[in-house]
Amino acid sequence: MHMDQLKLKLQEYYQRYRKQDKLPKKEAQEAGKDPVQDLENDILTQFGLPVSKRFVQILHDFVNHSQVNDQLLDYVSKKLRTAARKYLLAPVMSDVETLNQARDQKRNPFDVLPELGYPAQEYAVFLIGELLYRRNMGAQDVLDELQRAHKHNSWEDLLMLSKISNFSSHELYQKLKKFDLRFVDDFVQHQHRQEVTRPNNKRLTPAEEGYKPNYKTISKVQVEDIVFDDKTTPSLFGKIKSGSRYTRITISLEFSELNQLLMSSGELGVEISNAIKKRLSNPAVAKPLVIDIKAEFGEPLKLDNCFLEVYKPQHQENGKWMEDKDAFYFVDKILSKKEFEKRSKEAEVKTKIQECLELIGGSYVYYQRLRRLGITEEEAKLRAGLQDELLYKLSYYLNKLKD
Repeated sequence: MHMDQLKLKLQEYYQRYRKQDKLPKKEAQEAGKDPVQDLENDILTQFGLPVSKRFVQILHDFVNHSQVNDQLLDYVSKKLRTAARKYLLAPVMSDVETLNQARDQKRNPFDVLPELGYPAQEYAVFLIGELLYRRNMGAQDVLDELQRAHKHNSWEDLLMLSKISNFSSHELYQKLKKFDLRFVDDFVQHQHRQEVTRPNNKRLTPAEEGYKPNYKTISKVQVEDIVFDDKTTPSLFGKIKSGSRYTRITISLEFSELNQLLMSSGELGVEISNAIKKRLSNPAVAKPLVIDIKAEFGEPLKLDNCFLEVYKPQHQENGKWMEDKDAFYFVDKILSKKEFEKRSKEAEVKTKIQECLELIGGSYVYYQRLRRLGITEEEAKLRAGLQDELLYKLSYYLNKLKD
């Protein structure tokens, strides 16, 4: 684009944006943002840049100036050229490599999607922000789903379906399922959960959602990143030892639980807690807020002093609750070493008691067999170890429970 044409285009963008920005909210919504968005697309495309959030932000910063002049236009043009040069000269990566790097760097999905050539629609954002980042879904699986949704232009249908209560019986659901879209149920239920108004932004419990989770207890998690924003609860990204190797894991928990974990993790936990508080107090900090623990503190956070009771979320598929396959967990309880040892001891004692009761109950079966062989009642009780009347009654009733 010729420099004079670019300046004219930037001036038009500035005027349209400022005019629209001054409209009352209702009128602005009725007017729509298409002319402004078209200009954003046009300007960035001329520079060879995708319409991703980080590049659109250059234009948004530009219109925030109180007045436009040649000096400002030259500055914005230079900034766009510099961004384009850096973007276009970056090493060429496959889409899968781009997604893996985006997960490692916790990049905003609104930046990643346009650079891959996909619209920043709700379903696409869900695939990257929720499945790829939070649930550790494989990058190839996410890419395949993006391609299917894009091929059939399903974005608007998916958004519409997410607003329907009994979605699985709607014709749109059947239509989308024919396109082999794998995560429709998960997406719609995720959207419904997001819309539920909860005190302190707390998530719904499994009982409130209607399923019974499979609990497991984990420990010695190596936390590498902590990520959250003003709309979602924190997530811990890290590794856990599985046999002889480490596997990746994502753990979602409440702020109070995060603070409990940090306070039980020695000096490093306190340092991380202070870093989080400092950033939360700064409104200018970028969202989502990412604490790269290894980069900032020199080592990952090791959760050695506690045990986490966790569960995988479940979603409905064809009327049945299905557990998510990804290594993504919600925290149900945090147990100290002492609490865990006490619970383990109680469980062990209960198991031993159960074994004893089974033995006593089995003694009555042996007693009955002896009686059928013609042995006297007294002799049969003696041989079965049931000569004590209380023990005999206990054995009798335990055996009755099995009938």
